[in-house]
Amino acid sequence: MTDQIVILAAGLGSRLGSAVAGVPKPLMEVAGQPLIAHALAHAEASGCRDAIVVIGYEGARVRAAVEARRSAMTIRFVVTPDPTAPNGHSLLAAAPLAGARCFLLMVDHVFSQPVLRRLDDGEPVPDEAVRLLIDRTPDASLDLVDATKVALRGRQIVAIGKQLERWDAIDTGCFRLTPAVFAALRQVPAGSPLTVSAAMQRLAGAGRMTAVDIGSSDWADVDTPADRLAAERLLDVTLPRHR
Repeated sequence: MTDQIVILAAGLGSRLGSAVAGVPKPLMEVAGQPLIAHALAHAEASGCRDAIVVIGYEGARVRAAVEARRSAMTIRFVVTPDPTAPNGHSLLAAAPLAGARCFLLMVDHVFSQPVLRRLDDGEPVPDEAVRLLIDRTPDASLDLVDATKVALRGRQIVAIGKQLERWDAIDTGCFRLTPAVFAALRQVPAGSPLTVSAAMQRLAGAGRMTAVDIGSSDWADVDTPADRLAAERLLDVTLPRHR
């Protein structure tokens, strides 16, 4: 069972407007709690015992907020040097602390119920490097233009990216990783944006990426004020208040 998680929480939240308001994105409140509290509660409820939180913009404030929250998990922090850089830099910063298998969660993705454990279900595919939780029937409120899309062949993800013309499902921002992901990040050509998706594209092209269906669980990607309202409606109904 996977018991470690990496949470990417370094961003500014420029599209959400939180940075303009002086609030780092991980501390933007949704349904009465900051995004980082939702992410940590999700990890705990999924059985994680070790969390690596990658911080950047206003990192000291984010760290203080996390440390003020009671948790049964061991929580360690990694600072990414440039919070404006693509998110692959944040993930690479976590590599020295990552174990042989870990979950990856984006701090701005919230869920109606814990879903990470689904990534441990089922037999492994030969040479599998990463599993991604996908949504085949995304909610109408999701911005499909900006969403990361995946093309499938059975359980195998054969292509991933925002610009796919033909696709079968949406990336929910929940992954189960092996060290091969960090190797793929290091192989992204110089001059290309070092994003998580760039590494995933390499692994999908090599047949090393597997899809797991999220099923009927609802989720939201909180990038804009409209997204925040949709997440408020989702979480206010489905989740208890975090302590």
